[in-house]
Amino acid sequence: MPIKYVRAFIYLLFVAALLPAPGRAQSMNASIGGTVMDPTGAAVPNVQLTLTSVATGALSRATSGPDGAYTFQNLRPGIYELKASASGFRDYIQRGIELTVKATMRQDVQLQLGTALQTVEVTANASPLNFDNAEHKEGITPATLADLPLLVSGLPRSSASFAIINPGVNTGSTASPYSMRVNGGLRSGDEAVMDGASMQEGFMSQSGMVAIFQDWPLTPDMISEIKILTSAYEPQYGSTTSSVVIAVTKSGTNEFHGGGYDYMRNTWLNARPWNAHNRVDNGVEVPDTARPRDIEHDAGAFIGGPFKVGSHGVPGFWSGRKKSYFYVNYEAFRIHGGVTRPTLSIPSMKERIGDFSDWVDASGNLIPIYDPATTRALDPTKPLSPTNVIRDQFMGCDGHTPNVICPSDPRLANSLAKQWFQFLPNPTSPGPTLNYLVPNPVPDTILSQTNYWLITGDQYIGDKDHVKISIYYQGAPLKYASELPTALANESNSAPQYTNIERANWDHTFSSNVLNHTTFGYLDRDEGYGCVDAAYVDKLPQIPGVAMYNVPPQIYLGGFTSMGACGAGRNA
Repeated sequence: MPIKYVRAFIYLLFVAALLPAPGRAQSMNASIGGTVMDPTGAAVPNVQLTLTSVATGALSRATSGPDGAYTFQNLRPGIYELKASASGFRDYIQRGIELTVKATMRQDVQLQLGTALQTVEVTANASPLNFDNAEHKEGITPATLADLPLLVSGLPRSSASFAIINPGVNTGSTASPYSMRVNGGLRSGDEAVMDGASMQEGFMSQSGMVAIFQDWPLTPDMISEIKILTSAYEPQYGSTTSSVVIAVTKSGTNEFHGGGYDYMRNTWLNARPWNAHNRVDNGVEVPDTARPRDIEHDAGAFIGGPFKVGSHGVPGFWSGRKKSYFYVNYEAFRIHGGVTRPTLSIPSMKERIGDFSDWVDASGNLIPIYDPATTRALDPTKPLSPTNVIRDQFMGCDGHTPNVICPSDPRLANSLAKQWFQFLPNPTSPGPTLNYLVPNPVPDTILSQTNYWLITGDQYIGDKDHVKISIYYQGAPLKYASELPTALANESNSAPQYTNIERANWDHTFSSNVLNHTTFGYLDRDEGYGCVDAAYVDKLPQIPGVAMYNVPPQIYLGGFTSMGACGAGRNA
């Protein structure tokens, strides 16, 4: 072996040793094999077989062995045509063979006596039964992805949603694919794979539906096929307690294809929630305000095809032995409002001035409000304890008005609560609780105004090499929304998130039984959080003695919506 090849081999081993373990390659290629027979069922050796991709024209060649057996490995998912030729027999052609992700299919060939000028043509798919191992997998075909609609409801469409229609899959008490459980496995215990590499989210140790459905939704305009491995899968899939969800991105073909789309929800297309009423401003009902504002768009455009201009190939991408293809999809998700408006519990106008006469139970009985300053032992001869304690009920200035704090009480006059009440809106309905209908729904997603790009490139060099590069980009701006006014917000805001997912796959065929598949994957998620109310840290009172704070303190009263409860801030 020449010295230069030895050095190259040693260099590749060194680079491979430096690669981190989580970057293991996971091939999504398919295979097909079978036996070539004559009309009597006897094996026919030395038959020349070719498998042609309908989409790209890529060729794979094989020769049947002494036992008539043949196999094609390292095949990209797609539609293929199989041709078999042998001296003394008619040419055999089978069209419409559909290979899905990781499919192991069998197609026996029976040749008929005759000349090569005569052809036996079959139009049928190969058997989907797996004769080679016990691996069980369910697939979401390209036809399903293209024909079945997906709901746009608070999130971009995700092809992984179709996983829940497979046998053995349930979502617990919810209808969300995020809660998918497979064959009794744990929620979030699955693994997600995109173009051959895991979508593990680094130190967050998240994968599966968390990644492929929630964090990086892959729409049907990006994905050609979804496959779910549920049992007896290969050791390369080790980061799962139940299943592996595999996604393969789209590729260009011999023909140029393009299109545009807009999946939308609109306030006027939605039904009015059963308990929603028109807004009332200054005693006047505002018509057509009962429906929550909900305007959502999942819009985009795509184009794909060969690297050719007219009939001329682009230099470096198209030649006699080299064929290259591209696919580009741009998608934008926009949402204003949401499907429902929550109803919150905030102090009533009477309660804000110390009048709790409206604080009653479900039967209308007054719930006593006690004066903490009157706390004393029920039995003065015994220590104060939870079972030996008594307080006086607030009874107003006249001593006969239950649950009313006298306005002249200095504790009420000097209360810091007024600092929060200045930002608190007025209730929209009577009653001590569930009395504030949020004016506009708040999108419950960090992907409210997100842009997506998917760019893929495929190159075939001869009939032995195939390289695919895919780049997925997600750009999400700062999320800054809350149900209560900003000063009292208990939500966290997400920092701008700019995510890149890159994949590189190389398939090389050394011989009919010596193959190589190499995958490189990179995932970068830039994620950070803060508090929506952080700007009001110096506009509201702070707890005395707190060593460090960067947000207002949390105010929580039993039975009411909390104020300033963001968990991303510091106030301790």
